[in-house]
Amino acid sequence: MLIILNECKKALTSPILIGLFIVFSAFNVFVIISSSDHKEELKMLNEIIDQYGRDITDNSLNRFESDIQIDLAKLNRMTASEFTSVYDFLDELRFEDQVKYSDEQWLFIHRLQLNEMYLNMAKSIDESYEAMDIKKTGEAEIEKYFLSGNAAETLLNEYEKLSERFEEMVNNGEHKQWFFAGKAYFMHSFLFKTVFLHIIIESLLLIVLTTALITTYEFESKTHLVAYSTKRGRKLMKDKLLASLAIAATIIVFLFAITLGTFFSVFDYSHVWKTSISNAFNWEYNFPYVAWWDLSVGTFLTGVIAIVFIVLLLFVGLTFAISIAVKNSYISFFLIAAVFVLLWLLPSFMPTSSTLLFVFAYTLPTLLLAIRYSFMGSSGLILFENFEWMTMSCWTIITIVVGFMSYKRFLKIDIH
Repeated sequence: MLIILNECKKALTSPILIGLFIVFSAFNVFVIISSSDHKEELKMLNEIIDQYGRDITDNSLNRFESDIQIDLAKLNRMTASEFTSVYDFLDELRFEDQVKYSDEQWLFIHRLQLNEMYLNMAKSIDESYEAMDIKKTGEAEIEKYFLSGNAAETLLNEYEKLSERFEEMVNNGEHKQWFFAGKAYFMHSFLFKTVFLHIIIESLLLIVLTTALITTYEFESKTHLVAYSTKRGRKLMKDKLLASLAIAATIIVFLFAITLGTFFSVFDYSHVWKTSISNAFNWEYNFPYVAWWDLSVGTFLTGVIAIVFIVLLLFVGLTFAISIAVKNSYISFFLIAAVFVLLWLLPSFMPTSSTLLFVFAYTLPTLLLAIRYSFMGSSGLILFENFEWMTMSCWTIITIVVGFMSYKRFLKIDIH
């Protein structure tokens, strides 16, 4: 245990790694705070859930609309006009007329505008989802990527499964739950694309540098002839691997804690944790988010964090295996970077008529860079239901095998 702690100390006392961690954490906090101009608007959604419940039903929607009509009547008295919508008032409003209303009145108008926006979106859910044809979407994806042969047939079969899941979701009413307006705020993309992507890239940089530093420390310090001739000898590498995993886990946990702690302190998710991730309000682009299972926002977040944590630890194993072989931290870093990019681009080298196009997409970089589409059937060429667990399972085996082979080779080779 003392050896492992001393190996950890090498990373924990590195000024470069400490500096990078502080810079990355500060940058993440800055990105979140600088994008918080609409945080007060998001709180309106929590008030709607408090008053009308999380599920969107005919009864709750009628009550919501009745209350909006009462507020519209108040707006008409305030403006001495007859408006059927707050948007009519805003369309006719002249710049010089804005000073007629107090800050309190403008707050009321803004709240009414947000309520109307959510009401109109809720009322259009059925129409929007009835217009969805999943099988045609699959055919469009085939044309978009110029797929043919086995590849086209495989993707079409998967879209047929997604079509069944889509019908099940609609019948269960999973999509009829309140959430932040996707096309207005893009909160799903901001959290699971922007914020998580920062955490992923930053964690990768830190853990690869840390693992390479710990693994190659004796070689770069020119003390390897002494260190590996001791009683502990070359088995010291086992302690280095454990130390690398411990430091990596610590880095990931603290980076997640600082970044997500800031995010959820700024943006109030307290009322939407149990909302289905497949809800209609989470529809941001041309196709709605459709999860393969009925997952709540909280469960989805937990699952995504678990995926990122496991995959990053797998990169520790891969870095360890490469570092043992090359015995240089800088070369190890650039080799891991090259492997990351190569694996990410690998599907683009496959023929568009072969299922290899999908097989070679089951890589760790693809899983990390498409993290916002985890557990989703609305994720292009990686919509497969088994994508996450198959990718992690296969690469866990690959990492263990590569690491074991690299370690066994290290035990036998001459050290100069």
